[in-house]
Amino acid sequence: MSRYRASYRAGRAVAREINKSVRHQMNFHEIQRQAKSRPESVPVDTPQGTFWLSPIEFQLYEEMRRDGLLPFLQYCIEGYFVDFAFPDVRVAVEADGVAYHCGERYARDRKRDWVIQRAGWKIMHFNGSTIYRKAGNCAYVVKQEVEGRRIRIRERARQKEIEWQKRKDAFLGPFRGVVKFFKKK
Repeated sequence: MSRYRASYRAGRAVAREINKSVRHQMNFHEIQRQAKSRPESVPVDTPQGTFWLSPIEFQLYEEMRRDGLLPFLQYCIEGYFVDFAFPDVRVAVEADGVAYHCGERYARDRKRDWVIQRAGWKIMHFNGSTIYRKAGNCAYVVKQEVEGRRIRIRERARQKEIEWQKRKDAFLGPFRGVVKFFKKK
């Protein structure tokens, strides 16, 4: 009976993951359909495919590309989509239009931000009017954050390698002494 329950639970887990993936795809396609229907939206070809962006998203994306950044567009984190993401350093960037500051949408976005931050991501919000006036500055701030996190990650990896080597040397030290002793004879 327990083998049956285990396989039943595994089957349900697989079904949940498939259902989650299907919902994810449906949400993504709905977001893109809505973006495409807006007359001011712009199609952008990226390594991940073609995406429809609002004018402020497009402007910010172009400035980030000029600064050498290649963000993922419409990236899903914990079931929520963000405008731009750098998954290697867990930084999400949002270009907030006028709708972001309205009642129900604002509350929903705050909940989404809370969930994404709980997953270990940093979310950077830029107001649409700021992007229109100073998209280069916004891209610079994003680049500083992303590059700073990449440097910290490399430094942590280097420190772990040093610690690992110290542990290895401490463990092998006595054995090396024994080997030297027998080589002398």
